[in-house]
Amino acid sequence: MTATEPETRRGPAPIQGLGMLIGLLFLVLAALELMSGVTDGAGPHQLFGLFSVSGLWALLHLLTGAAAVFCTRSSRLASRFLVAAGAGYALAGLAGLLPLPQAVTDVLPLNTAGICLALALGTVMLVLGAGSLQRGRRR
Repeated sequence: MTATEPETRRGPAPIQGLGMLIGLLFLVLAALELMSGVTDGAGPHQLFGLFSVSGLWALLHLLTGAAAVFCTRSSRLASRFLVAAGAGYALAGLAGLLPLPQAVTDVLPLNTAGICLALALGTVMLVLGAGSLQRGRRR
């Protein structure tokens, strides 16, 4: 390539690969939550004895993973998904810090490890998605 030729890019954008990786992470997480051998049976179900899980969490992780894999078809869609899902998980982590009614915590249990994971994942997804959208606007 010479200095006068425009740079052409082939293949998926990096944000698409990151979106696919995050989607696969959520799909594996959902599969682990649904496997009875990975969660312990005493009291509220715990994944690896660390994260509180429920059937609704498994369903949410499964849907998030499937949506992430679907949204990696374009870089703009992947960025928007990461912003929306990141905001959702960050809000779930922040909600876990509040005193919630027993009915909510029975359906969506959150312990300290789960709150930290939701806040971390949400923040990372928000930063990646927003950064990619901002970078795309500058081009």
